[in-house]
Amino acid sequence: MFSETEGDLFAVGQAEEQHRLDEEHYEKSSFDGTFSKIICIGLLEFSDNLDPRGATSWYGGNEHELLLAFWSHLGQLRPSLFITHNGLGFDLPFIKKRSIIHQVKPTMEINLAKFRAEPVYDTMAIWSNWDNRGWVKLDVLARALNVESKSGSGSQVAQMWTDGQGKEIALYCLQDTYVTYGCYCRMNFRQPISRDVVLLKPELIDVG
Repeated sequence: MFSETEGDLFAVGQAEEQHRLDEEHYEKSSFDGTFSKIICIGLLEFSDNLDPRGATSWYGGNEHELLLAFWSHLGQLRPSLFITHNGLGFDLPFIKKRSIIHQVKPTMEINLAKFRAEPVYDTMAIWSNWDNRGWVKLDVLARALNVESKSGSGSQVAQMWTDGQGKEIALYCLQDTYVTYGCYCRMNFRQPISRDVVLLKPELIDVG
């Protein structure tokens, strides 16, 4: 026997399950450069002796211009070492995909080969000795290494963008890069320079 009430409940159950699957797909796609877009890229610049030389963050809805600005800046710097947290597995491949989609040719080639510390020093991979069972989030590693933590969470960025807080996202991005730098220093038995000094005069560039 199949009553009208049972049919309604079944339909509601199906709708809720589909909504859950849609939400899961959305969350997964947000980490895939095929479907998502970049609204902010931040980087810190250091000398070979790790003296701070600059803090730049590009942000805005014009992803093409953002990528052009980023690669142009990188082409001028031509750094020999990139310090990231999960940059090999996420950030750098994501940027590469978006650059291809927008046909913005990188001004330099970044070797994404794994199991090495140059030209990309990936704090997450190296901390776990390249074993994904030991991967930890940046804030977890920062707490373990007694590094100044960032304010907020990456999960808040989407809402911040919806609320028109592009500049705040750019600042948050630089805080994120500072924490990565701090973890790198600790992992190499160095004392990180304070965040107030490294981020003293950040350059926040709205690409439109």
